[in-house]
Amino acid sequence: MSSEIVQYQADNGQDITVTEQDVRDLMAANGTSSGNVTSQEIKTFMRLCQAQRLNPFTKDAYLIKYGNSPATVIAGKETFTKRAQRNPRYRGYTAGITIVGTDGGLHRREGSMMLPGEKLVGGWCRVCIEGYDAPMYDEVSFAEYNTGKSNWVKIPATMIRKVAICHALREAFPEDLGGLYGSEEMDQARDREQPAPPVVEAVETVAPAPTAPAQAPIDAYKAALTRAKRERGVPVEEAMAKVREIIDKEPAAYDEADIAAAVTIVDGLGQPEPEYEVVEEQLPLSEDDILF
Repeated sequence: MSSEIVQYQADNGQDITVTEQDVRDLMAANGTSSGNVTSQEIKTFMRLCQAQRLNPFTKDAYLIKYGNSPATVIAGKETFTKRAQRNPRYRGYTAGITIVGTDGGLHRREGSMMLPGEKLVGGWCRVCIEGYDAPMYDEVSFAEYNTGKSNWVKIPATMIRKVAICHALREAFPEDLGGLYGSEEMDQARDREQPAPPVVEAVETVAPAPTAPAQAPIDAYKAALTRAKRERGVPVEEAMAKVREIIDKEPAAYDEADIAAAVTIVDGLGQPEPEYEVVEEQLPLSEDDILF
């Protein structure tokens, strides 16, 4: 086993000394097996902690590995905000959730409060940086990160807002946060890599494996709205208004044909007008064309 040691000073001035065995012991304390973690992955984690002045003993960052996937460095949201605040160009952030309201429209709200009858569809964060003409903005989908377990059931709005904050801060300050991921961002990977329960053979029949729930048809409309916003800069409200002009229904009442039409309408918004070459057709003259 490698005896490599890293020594540095954490943000609070504490002198830190970390060995490979320390990292394996910390993983065991966090309930994570270190048997499939390579020595190189542990060394990379130690050097990242040193470069970012993170204290692994107080869980500023910790190492996890799911199955055969590469090991990932996890940090709490507070670590992200502390790293950002250390950057002299940082000017704060605003974050919130994206919901479908009782009116069927898409709305963005600061904070993480939801009202009865609303549907959570995402989280967003806007980071202000000195010298930038516009804030760094990122928005994430709730469906992409929701595991349907634990805090994703108890406090879903808080969870997806945290994911959006980590995303936006990492993009705003890659030199300070590159290689770090929030624990909420990795919940999906953890659930994917959990070993399946042992199969119990029945005497006559074996229960079929459960199938994943089918994607709701309306999700195709939401995906089109997201594409139009990110790729072509079309505001969601403007796109939905255009769809309502043509399809005189609320989104909750759309059938599959309405959704397909809505997707086609939205995908056409913001597209450049096609260029046509005008060709004058030359027709042969006849005696009837000459009036004298």
